[in-house]
Amino acid sequence: MLVILSGVSGAGKDTIKKELIKRMENVISLPSFTSRGPRPGEEEGIQYHFITKEQFEDLRKYTKDIIKQISKEILSGNIEINPYYQKKNKKTPCDYCEYKQICNFKENNNCSYRYIENLKKEEILESIREEKEEW
Repeated sequence: MLVILSGVSGAGKDTIKKELIKRMENVISLPSFTSRGPRPGEEEGIQYHFITKEQFEDLRKYTKDIIKQISKEILSGNIEINPYYQKKNKKTPCDYCEYKQICNFKENNNCSYRYIENLKKEEILESIREEKEEW
C-alpha cells in the first residue's frame, strides 16, 4: 500500500504519519518533500527534502501523471506482477506483502522485478524537469 499525505504547512501530515506508523506493521517512512526552508534541527534528507516551489509543482504533476497512467493500465486489464527491487537496501514490496502466497511471485516464472537505481535527489528532479519539457 502506498500512502501519500499532501497538505499545507501545519495541516497535520506529520501527526497522521506518526499515527499510521504506530498502528500499522512493516511501515517504511520516507522523507517528505517541501518547498519551505528548513526549520532549526531539520536536516536535508532526514525529515524532509527541501526543494523549490517550481520543483515541488513539477514533482506533484509528475506523481499525478504516474498515478493516472497506472490507473489506466489497471482499468485496461493489465495486472502484471512486476514489483520493484531497490538495489540500495535489497528490499521489495514482497518482503512486506500479506498476499505473497496468493500471487506466488517468483522472478523466474515469466515475472521480473523493476530495478530502481539509487539516484540522488538532484538527478531525480533533473529527470522530471527534462520530462516536463516534453509535456
